[in-house]
Amino acid sequence: MAKKSNKKPVEINLQELAGDAGLTLLRDSDYAMVFDRLPLFLPRIDKVLGGGLPFGRMIEIAGKPSGGKSTVAFHAARVAVALGCIVVLVDVEGTADRVRLSHLGIDVNKVLVKQPPKDIDLSDDKERLQGALTVEEIGRTIEQTLAVFQHSYPGVPVIFIWDSVGQTPSEVELNKEYGEQNVGARAKAITQFVTKIAPMISSTKSLLIAINQVRDNIGGNPMFPTYSVPGGNAWEHYASLRLEIQKKQAIKRGADKIGHIMGVHVRKSKVSRPFQIADGFLISDNGIDYEYNLAEMAKEAKILDAPGQSFQYVDKNGEIHKKKRDLFVEWLRTEEGQPVREEILNKLIALEFPEGYTALENKHLDISGWIDKVYPPKAESEVEETETDEEVPDLVGKTDADALINSVQEEINGSGEKG
Repeated sequence: MAKKSNKKPVEINLQELAGDAGLTLLRDSDYAMVFDRLPLFLPRIDKVLGGGLPFGRMIEIAGKPSGGKSTVAFHAARVAVALGCIVVLVDVEGTADRVRLSHLGIDVNKVLVKQPPKDIDLSDDKERLQGALTVEEIGRTIEQTLAVFQHSYPGVPVIFIWDSVGQTPSEVELNKEYGEQNVGARAKAITQFVTKIAPMISSTKSLLIAINQVRDNIGGNPMFPTYSVPGGNAWEHYASLRLEIQKKQAIKRGADKIGHIMGVHVRKSKVSRPFQIADGFLISDNGIDYEYNLAEMAKEAKILDAPGQSFQYVDKNGEIHKKKRDLFVEWLRTEEGQPVREEILNKLIALEFPEGYTALENKHLDISGWIDKVYPPKAESEVEETETDEEVPDLVGKTDADALINSVQEEINGSGEKG
């Protein structure tokens, strides 16, 4: 039988020990904390993101062609610009058409862009390589711009959108001749990229959104498709949030296909519960159409009635608003329809975030710049106080009525006695 030990546990002064060893108590460390989130103001999708896209992290938005991965990133840019963030678009694919992005609701006067230079001599290999947007060049760009932004505008949230990882070559690949092998060159470049850039993104509480492509597994079993993206294992491990944008059922107006239902599948998340899926609506002409999404989400949540081919909504004042569906969505864009749009947004938020919209707790990013105001949930004490206030007039009225009746009764009795 083992003898009972009389030794007492050693008392350790962890605060002093941490200082001597160059360490920090976890309670005092803010390095990995997420203080701010960028909401998309699409409550159903924001919920699966944990309340919005987290600052201080690297995020991947991937998908197959025409699914909506770039459109989701551009919607995030629209929101970020409206909330006063510095937005930098790294346009490797050369698709950042200012006319198209303006049509998607982005204020192109407030977006910075990194693109290959126009005036280069393509016959000069050295000049051509220097002008190319490679993984290494993008890393240097992020490093330099972060230093400038932090010096000039400290505390202002910065968002980088990289379009796209799959189309960005490494310098080694560009230096190769056609047909030469370059196995693993891009993966090695991206490994170096994330090793150097990830700490900067974390320490400055910036946000990197990288668009990527889902590739088919050649030679694999079509019955069991695999999820594969360019970039190598390092990229997959470093990304805190990995989203797959899935193309689902078509949205039709008559015989015309005008868009599709867009599934947002959380493939990996260190900032929310993974493996969740939320559906949004992508309209080909307008991208992530904010008003259309609110209306359709409200209809599915029974917040908005949909009799026949119409939408009908009863506002907080009891007024009924009923229009044909297309006209109702267009009406929500107007100044007259804005109060109803704001009501619908807040009802959807209350449904998905009963304890309050996560982004309302942001430390640095104020979300009041959005086109609709988000209200905090009422505390129980406020609700009870409101209910009490509503009951008081009735009680007072009842008391006054009783006093009046008693007074009249006394006068009647007095008159009877005199008579």
